[in-house]
Amino acid sequence: MKKRDEAPLRPKMTDPDVELMLAFKNGDEESFVKLYEKYRNRIVHFTRRFLQDPAQNEEAAQDVFLKLYKSRTQYKPTARFSTFLFRIATNHCLNIQARHDTKLVDRNQELDERHDVHPTANSTPETEAQTSELRTTLNKMLFGLPENQRAALVLCHYEGMSYKEASIALELTESAVKSLIHRAREKLSHQLKLLKQREVVGHAMQ
Repeated sequence: MKKRDEAPLRPKMTDPDVELMLAFKNGDEESFVKLYEKYRNRIVHFTRRFLQDPAQNEEAAQDVFLKLYKSRTQYKPTARFSTFLFRIATNHCLNIQARHDTKLVDRNQELDERHDVHPTANSTPETEAQTSELRTTLNKMLFGLPENQRAALVLCHYEGMSYKEASIALELTESAVKSLIHRAREKLSHQLKLLKQREVVGHAMQ
């Protein structure tokens, strides 16, 4: 009689992407193509928030999927597939940062469509310019955060991961992720207050 604890580990949630990865692990190359097509744009947008050179972004994204391809034999469905994939992406981007000591600067890159700000029917050239300037400022502030704070904030805020999922991707505890995000938000809030104060002083001097 098989003991209960000898049952194979499977994720409790229903995740079709896990099934695709398991199929790929068993030799179905088409399943990998489906995963690539589904997540490529998200991974490219993710790398843009870490790396300066657009060509490097594309290369980094390709490397993430290459690492995913090579990891198929060791894959175990212990979490959502997206969590597993973004753990690979996060580690790869942080390794690039450490290896090349990349200095992040604003390239005025657009956020992905889920978070971009589009003109409305009531938009004017002035309001659109203000929106663009605000987006550029926020990007600079995001790029200026310490790497671990930026990684936690991007995963939870932009990628919509829970603290638990981000903790798995970053290989940290949930409390550590919460602390990183709290510190990141405090720093961003402080910088925004300073920016607002400078704007008030600037207007007063005009």
